[in-house]
Amino acid sequence: MFNAFIAFISIMILGAVIYGKLWWDGPGVGLKFTKWYFGIFFVAALIVGGITLAGFFEF
Repeated sequence: MFNAFIAFISIMILGAVIYGKLWWDGPGVGLKFTKWYFGIFFVAALIVGGITLAGFFEF
């Protein structure tokens, strides 16, 4: 269970770092982009956390 939590948090931190880089580089980051971006990363984090919890990946 703890590994799944680490996988979930890692994906969310990765998304935040990439978002920060995109925001810093230019004005192309709007509210619609932000909602879609973090929605996609949240779904990806749930999938990776679920797969890790199910035991498909071992750390």
